[in-house]
Amino acid sequence: MSSPAPARIPHRLQISRLLTPPVVVAAVTLLTLGLAGCGSDDDQPPPPAPTGCATDSTAGQSAAALLPVPPAKVTILDPGVEPRSVPLSGFDRANAQSAQLVTTSTSSSPPTDQGPATTATTVDLPLTARVNCSDATDIDLRIGAAGSPDTALNQALKAQDGSRAGMSIGPGVVPISLRILPGEGADDTARQAVEESLFATFQRSVTLPTEPVGVGARWEAVRTVNAGATVRQTITATLTKREGDVLTVDYSVDESPVGSTFRLPDGGVLTIESYSMTGTGTVVVDLARGVPVSGQSKISGGRTLIGADASQPFSQLLGFESTWSPGQ
Repeated sequence: MSSPAPARIPHRLQISRLLTPPVVVAAVTLLTLGLAGCGSDDDQPPPPAPTGCATDSTAGQSAAALLPVPPAKVTILDPGVEPRSVPLSGFDRANAQSAQLVTTSTSSSPPTDQGPATTATTVDLPLTARVNCSDATDIDLRIGAAGSPDTALNQALKAQDGSRAGMSIGPGVVPISLRILPGEGADDTARQAVEESLFATFQRSVTLPTEPVGVGARWEAVRTVNAGATVRQTITATLTKREGDVLTVDYSVDESPVGSTFRLPDGGVLTIESYSMTGTGTVVVDLARGVPVSGQSKISGGRTLIGADASQPFSQLLGFESTWSPGQ
């Protein structure tokens, strides 16, 4: 339910991941009609299982990468006007949700001999979301024909078509863990792109209050995120509109480091000289749906890290944008 993983030096995340002749058709149809006309009610087949919910889960599957989303502590700053109620989920099990998530992450640093100074990665993810048929805290996500403006990445993402993801939902209708089960043919480039796109978005999801609130309500959600640096993330949200189960929330994001240590994937340690990420967003949440029905967010900032040679700091400008929209 919103937004970008804390800025970090790019690194590879660890992820495991007849046609039937017309005559036969006619004969079968007549036989079926005949049997239906003379059978009793006891002979009728059971009703089909609902198609709008998931009958299985990625939870517990060894090939799925499990990415915990830190919980947020919510403090109500203003409960808003009457009428007030707790925004509780009541997922629609009869109809699957079709959604589109587009993310862009950017990084800019002084040019070196090892590569370009600026990079931008855009991932377009069509998603089908279904709540589990028997567990309302488990959301199944099917990835469709993912794409990217980058030719090489676009080609790699083709292997992700039909792959799966999932998430567990906690209090406040917010993800508390993300599971990604990539397609068998997906290479590391495609897996990393999908993982970063989903994780960076859900890690900045807006947590809804578990207390009664009305339009105009303001609250603060604070979580501690660990990704290279330990970062305190503060999301300040305002409920600007509510129509039944559909809520519109405007919010701001502020991220700052806790301490001065930045750990590299290879075990190395750098010192944080400066670090700041801020941004804003709007999200429309339907309490009957597993992911936002629409929304957009943008966060930007930068960091300066110091290694063994304090005279050669490493600086980066970073950014992340995400957009939710109804699927095609």
